[in-house]
Amino acid sequence: MLDRYRAPRPAQHQQPSVEGLAREQTWPGTWMVFGIFVLVISFWWVGSKTFITYTALGRWFALFAFIGNLLPYKKIGLRFGMERLEWFLFNLLAIGPFLFSLALWLNLEVHGPERLYHIHSNSPYMDVRRHWLENDALPPNTFLGTPADDAATALLLNEHEGHQLLGVSPGCLGYDVISRWEQSKD
Repeated sequence: MLDRYRAPRPAQHQQPSVEGLAREQTWPGTWMVFGIFVLVISFWWVGSKTFITYTALGRWFALFAFIGNLLPYKKIGLRFGMERLEWFLFNLLAIGPFLFSLALWLNLEVHGPERLYHIHSNSPYMDVRRHWLENDALPPNTFLGTPADDAATALLLNEHEGHQLLGVSPGCLGYDVISRWEQSKD
């Protein structure tokens, strides 16, 4: 049995590999786990303040998760020392969630002028986004206007103190966001 195996002689050189080899490393896995946490927190926090359907959220995530795989593996993935499957999973679980979360946060934080509504509901626990998803409209409301400055906003808030006040703003990516939600103080 041992006769078939011949150890290479010290002077003998082995042929170099044709394709570069991936290195053993832990940082891609760490970023993938961190990306999943960022995705869950952003989806829960920002997704609940954005007027967007779950189907559209899934499509946006799919776009961002697979966009990194369009980059050439040999020039980028191999340079980072990743195997092909690791490169695919890194784009799916790290790059995709970070880009998706960045887009959600950007849409929430960079928005247009706020439109204020007085919501006609006796429930202090009303979920405006859930109502919008189920009925494709805001809850029964009275449009209060679009205040031009902080003084006009403060005046509207003082007039409707003790009521449920909803502020909706157009986000920079085209999806409206809840910019203000004040429950009744009764």
